[in-house]
Amino acid sequence: DNANEFAGLETPRIGKVGWASWGFAYDSKEDCTPAEFEGHPEIGQHGFREIAGHQVSCINSWACNPAGQGKGTLVSPSAVAEDVKAADVVLLSNWINDSKQKWSQFKCYKSETVDFVDTTDITVVNLRRLIQAIHSKNPETIVLIMALYPGSSGPFVIESSLALTAMINEKVSTLVNEPNTFFVDYTVPVGQDVFQTKHTGHLNCRGDKVMATRVLEVMFDAGVLARSLALPKGDDSARCLAETACEAMVDKSCCQRSASCYVDTQGLCKSYGPGAQ
Repeated sequence: DNANEFAGLETPRIGKVGWASWGFAYDSKEDCTPAEFEGHPEIGQHGFREIAGHQVSCINSWACNPAGQGKGTLVSPSAVAEDVKAADVVLLSNWINDSKQKWSQFKCYKSETVDFVDTTDITVVNLRRLIQAIHSKNPETIVLIMALYPGSSGPFVIESSLALTAMINEKVSTLVNEPNTFFVDYTVPVGQDVFQTKHTGHLNCRGDKVMATRVLEVMFDAGVLARSLALPKGDDSARCLAETACEAMVDKSCCQRSASCYVDTQGLCKSYGPGAQ
């Protein structure tokens, strides 16, 4: 609904569909050891490395599909660090698939059934390697780690997934523990259209708005930004997040918190749709 307001902005980014945190944590695959892998010999040929006591595939793709993989199929943390050494802020959201390997029969973990929460041990090692590489070039760079979003059914949140998601986020937030690094936790409203239907399991425009708003809030609270959006706190925050009566809303801060509303360029609270599917 407000895409035209941001059409002129450019954001340097690296995106790899289906990858997990280990695809961004190593400068080479020289430490990968080929191994027998029953039923998946091609995956085994590409090798595994030990991360936090687990055998993790050196393939970087969803379900560790070996198609098109080579020694250079990775995003080197040293290269990232060089590219972002002049950046004020770097945002990471590269670990979301670490805890989703159940849906690929744990192929990336050599068929080890790793508990959802225990996958964070792998996540933390990999995030710290990347963050430390970034800070080796510029210790002042602020690194933001986006939280994991809950499970979805169609466009809606699976409410029963919220507790597990919170446990995973809490562990990552606590254990990464690097300087100038902040965890961007957030929630999305239950019972509202906040997930895509074309690419299931991913947040839509409303969910993206929630994430972006929370990024600004975390940076402001940390003193990174001197000014930011006026947003409600406490109980009002949760109430406003789920508010949908946009045109009747007079509190702009509440409108800015809502997943389904936004303040337009005229200062009016308007409905914010889920985006094209």
